[in-house]
Amino acid sequence: MATLTTPTEEIKAILSPARRAATGSAGWLRDHWVSLALMVPVLALTAFVHLKGSANFPRYTDDPGTYLSQAWSVVYEHRLSPYSYFYDHAPGGWLQIAAWAAPTRGFDRYDSALAFGTECMLLAKLASTGLLYLLARRIGLSRAGGVAAAALFGLTPLGVVYGRWVFLDNLVTPWLIGAFALAYAPKRSIGAATGASAAFAMAVVTKETTLILLPAFVWAMAQNLDRRNRTQVVTVSAFTGMILLLLYPLYALYKGELFAGQGHTSLLGTAAWQLSGREGSGTIADAGSAARHLLESWLVLDRLVLLGGLVALPFALCVRRLRPVALALLLGWFVLLRGGYVPAMHVIVLLPFSALLIPAALEAIAGTPALVERGVFRVRPLGIWGIDGRRRVAAVLGAALLAFAAVTWTPSIRDMIGPNPTPPLRSALNWTVEHVPPGKVLVVHDSLWVDLVQKHHYEPRPIIAHKLDSDPSVKTAVDRIDYLIVPNWYYRSELGDIPTLGAARQHATVVASFGSGDDGVRVYRVDPKWRPAGL
Repeated sequence: MATLTTPTEEIKAILSPARRAATGSAGWLRDHWVSLALMVPVLALTAFVHLKGSANFPRYTDDPGTYLSQAWSVVYEHRLSPYSYFYDHAPGGWLQIAAWAAPTRGFDRYDSALAFGTECMLLAKLASTGLLYLLARRIGLSRAGGVAAAALFGLTPLGVVYGRWVFLDNLVTPWLIGAFALAYAPKRSIGAATGASAAFAMAVVTKETTLILLPAFVWAMAQNLDRRNRTQVVTVSAFTGMILLLLYPLYALYKGELFAGQGHTSLLGTAAWQLSGREGSGTIADAGSAARHLLESWLVLDRLVLLGGLVALPFALCVRRLRPVALALLLGWFVLLRGGYVPAMHVIVLLPFSALLIPAALEAIAGTPALVERGVFRVRPLGIWGIDGRRRVAAVLGAALLAFAAVTWTPSIRDMIGPNPTPPLRSALNWTVEHVPPGKVLVVHDSLWVDLVQKHHYEPRPIIAHKLDSDPSVKTAVDRIDYLIVPNWYYRSELGDIPTLGAARQHATVVASFGSGDDGVRVYRVDPKWRPAGL
């Protein structure tokens, strides 16, 4: 017999889920209002420093334009690249940019694609900063320690510079920190472990070099396993992560591009080139190596976080729950010692773990009960100071670090937020739009491509300079070149990677010039009688 309900009971049944959700939200806010009150100012200041002056600082580089052009192609052409996709990176990063651009019309809301890219990097930065606080709390740091880690990460000048550039590593960071935070979830549930594996897999398909941190992530997962559901957690989480990771090679297999072959790009062929075909950077132990020069360029921007993280490592290794994070930082530094190729943006993976370990080491010295195991209290020389002495030492060190950050960071951040002159490439773009009509064949820097195609509707589409000789479809289709709009430093490789660019410049005259030095831009008009080689 059916149960009769009154209209009032039906309304209550409909409203009860909403009431439960409201009650749950109110309870969550009541439990976490202190953390929110502490973190909102940090996030607001991070956002301000990230955005203010970002249009003119830092200098234009190749990769941001490349990833934005690929994201544009996903949105408007439903392809992974406007050129031949050759598996230089997994596509997860620019797919995320495209996923934000499509519903928000990101490529139409700004006067430049790079400004939209800065917005994407800001979202990643804020997510990373908030998740770093969560991770800090879950491994046992106090609220003050968590806020310190978030502030060190969000405001270091090194992070401001590299965080503004549209680099895949910036998109990796929130997935990576989120994976560690879920691995340390206090409930130790199957859902949290599965989410952790999925987040780590997303970090890998955003940039495959994240795989070097797999041992640290697995260690973090193992530390937090509960023997009551250990088998289920390992099985489900590992299966989830593997399924996501296999999507990339499966895509290549479906396209017939998994294995190297004649006449097409391939995932394994490109991977072999990435691992052994690129010129190594040397090691930081060699004063004349590219890796050492790269490290020195990082330290010019900020010494506190990078070197502070290294100093904090021995203390972190004394604390069980910090050891996976310490291993992640060690693996990141190992890349600088192994002698292989090191990209400039590799520093991005070092920053969150360094920023986290600095306050963690101070709390280990102070003997924070939630963080430090009893065995650490007996480690000399910390044990001979006593708890009060250790806390005073930690307080003095913390104050010294705060003073050092204030003195060294303030001038750098002031310079970064401007005012700064318009980048030469931006000035060259404005001149081109005003003086060069559509219909001309332009060879341009990556950062100008989306603007010329999407905003200014140049047809035929401009050619990204480094595709001239690396992409067969471009090389065979170009029957003439009318203008060259690339930075001066491009011509140092004119007889190597881009011989067509150098040959075109030899038959061209300067019609406009912006800036000076390597970053300066000379706009060349190519002799209309000249044709690329082979035509």
